[in-house]
Amino acid sequence: MLPGSLVGRVFALYTVTLLGFVLGGLGLFYYYQLNVVLEDEQLRGDALGSIIAPIISDSVVIGDYDTVRQALSRTVDHSVLKAASFIDRNGGVVKALSPPPSSTEPPEWLMNAVDSKLYDVNVPINVGGQDYGVLRLNFDARDIAGRLWSQIRLALLLGGLGIGGGLMLILFPLVRWLGGLNRVQAFEKAMTSGEVSAEILVADQAPTEFRQTFEVLGRAAAHLQSQRHQAAVTLGAIADAVLTLDAQGVVILANPAACELLGLEPEQVQGQLASRLMPQVIPATITLQAWRGRRRTVRNSAGHELVIDTTLSAILSPEGDTVGYVLACRDMSEQHELDMRLRAELKSRASALISMRKVLEEFTQDIATPVPHASDDLEAISGMISTLVQKLQARGEQLTAIFELSPDGFVSFDAERRANYVSPAFTQLTGLSVEQLIGQPEAQVERLLHQQANSATRWRSFESILRDLPTDGAADAPRRTIIELARPARRILQLGLRESQSSVISQVLSLRDVTHETEVDQMKSEFLSTAAHELRTPMTSIYGFSELLQFPKLKPEQREDLVKTIHRQSELMISIINELLDLARIEARRGKDFEIETLDLVHLAESLLHDFNPPKQRPPPEFDRGPGMALVQVDRKKMAQAIGNVLSNAYKYSPQGGAVQVRIVSDQRDGHAIVGFEIRDQGIGMTPEQLSRVSERFYRADTSGTIPGTGLGMSIVKEIMELQGGQLHIDSEHGVGSVVTLWLPEVTPSSEHSGWQNLT
Repeated sequence: MLPGSLVGRVFALYTVTLLGFVLGGLGLFYYYQLNVVLEDEQLRGDALGSIIAPIISDSVVIGDYDTVRQALSRTVDHSVLKAASFIDRNGGVVKALSPPPSSTEPPEWLMNAVDSKLYDVNVPINVGGQDYGVLRLNFDARDIAGRLWSQIRLALLLGGLGIGGGLMLILFPLVRWLGGLNRVQAFEKAMTSGEVSAEILVADQAPTEFRQTFEVLGRAAAHLQSQRHQAAVTLGAIADAVLTLDAQGVVILANPAACELLGLEPEQVQGQLASRLMPQVIPATITLQAWRGRRRTVRNSAGHELVIDTTLSAILSPEGDTVGYVLACRDMSEQHELDMRLRAELKSRASALISMRKVLEEFTQDIATPVPHASDDLEAISGMISTLVQKLQARGEQLTAIFELSPDGFVSFDAERRANYVSPAFTQLTGLSVEQLIGQPEAQVERLLHQQANSATRWRSFESILRDLPTDGAADAPRRTIIELARPARRILQLGLRESQSSVISQVLSLRDVTHETEVDQMKSEFLSTAAHELRTPMTSIYGFSELLQFPKLKPEQREDLVKTIHRQSELMISIINELLDLARIEARRGKDFEIETLDLVHLAESLLHDFNPPKQRPPPEFDRGPGMALVQVDRKKMAQAIGNVLSNAYKYSPQGGAVQVRIVSDQRDGHAIVGFEIRDQGIGMTPEQLSRVSERFYRADTSGTIPGTGLGMSIVKEIMELQGGQLHIDSEHGVGSVVTLWLPEVTPSSEHSGWQNLT
């Protein structure tokens, strides 16, 4: 859509710009005029209503409606009002209309715009506090729009005349200044001769920028001529032979490399048929056609045999006709000799591939995945190597997965005894990062482990482990020892070393976490020691006093006292054995023999407290039953055993007396209601250290031996509560007393059969 000439484009740009500015300015001006005129007319209407309102008020009070009509007529005469009317409160109307406007008929859109911006003037007529009606003035939108339309048309006419005059004034200088640029056709002839200057292109009236541009073009053309000369020199310097032929195959140009290839002087080459100079390349019997990459063997005039690669390219005229050819020849004699050597070497390698294929076939015989059959040796070898690589990758991934999933930690050392692999479990067990270990010698790895170990424990070096520990009868069996780490957490680890005969891996260090097994063994030993100690005390008493009974000279009262002592010690032994059996049965059955039923904890407590016999001269427990029922799901006998143990401890560990208080309490935990059986005493209490061990077997807060007991009661209570889904909670202060609470989930009749929430 743009004009073709520069003059046309500049003229079009000027026209569009002038039209845009003129029309934009007129639009903004009349938009402003429209708003100002309408606002002024609205203000005049409001003022006119305020002026005639007193006249209307005086006239309607006395009922002079003729005066009202005359005032309204004078108001609309020679104004922009269409009508003026007075409307009394009874609906009567006195109205005066303006004569038809004499202004130009406006377009509909302008009249609608004016009408939408004006509103009627309404003035209430109120005299002495009495409402007589409303004075209403209606604007004539057609008259106002007609006046505006007359102004708009006049402005458009003047704007059009201004634009037309401006375009005529700009057209003449544009044609004079830029019209001479059509002399650029002379540039083509000047380019051919190589004598280009800016003066032959433009007249003196042309702008400076154009004159400078064509001066640059002239210099560029001269530079192009220079480049043509340089190209000819370059062609003579290249190593490939280049001959330019005419359409009949006669040589018209030959570079020095072509003359050297043929063994002739330039004058002996030019003007000769190419088929005569190079019959092996261009036979005389064929019609010339372009080709690429033909290899031929030729013999030059000096008798030298050469192998050359040739390319014949056609030279086309602007009309598409072939006017000549360019023959390029490259001496490939040395490369041809190398190719022959390469073929001989490839032949020898082919026999080597056959031998390799046989070897690989033996390696892949035990692979479950069939190896693809191929007749080509290289393809078959590639397939077998790919299969072996896949097998090795799969095995590597399996080993990686095993090491990553294994809880045991491993570190492998290379032939120089430097760590070259660290498993994730090793870093987790020791707290040492992979970056700390990879590439480190064996001594540094040993030093890092020593830093993590407990300094109080005995440490065996890797060398002593390999030298001193037994090998279990196997030369390559791992040597093992136990080490204790203090960081990142206390752990007992079994350390093993296995030497390797491989040239890649010298040895493997393994770590296994045996903390749990060690603690279990320690707990078993402590349990057996404590149980034997607790049983030995009554057994010693029974044995000693039974020996005394053999003396015949004992008095009857002494004999009776010994029998009572033996009976008490027997009861203590039976109590220890029964509690051990209870604890073992609870742990073995894990609540499978519990008879769970829904009970009211309040009624259960009342029944147990009624049957409970406190020690002599001690008051029974004080019971607070709480606000109401407390339904729980428990085994009646086991719950009674747990409450009995806690009550017994409350009296035993308050030897100085004091009340034992029992109450039913309730609370919320994790959105669930729970109830508890709370026993509070005023006894010796416990320190925080004693409180942390109160549920251990055979542990007793009183070490004096004056308070009887086995130290198994609270262990049994804890097991019973946890198997019933409850929890044992103890608060204690040394010298003040203890508060033991047996918490259980509270059940409602609706959830009685839905199971119970485990609080632990």
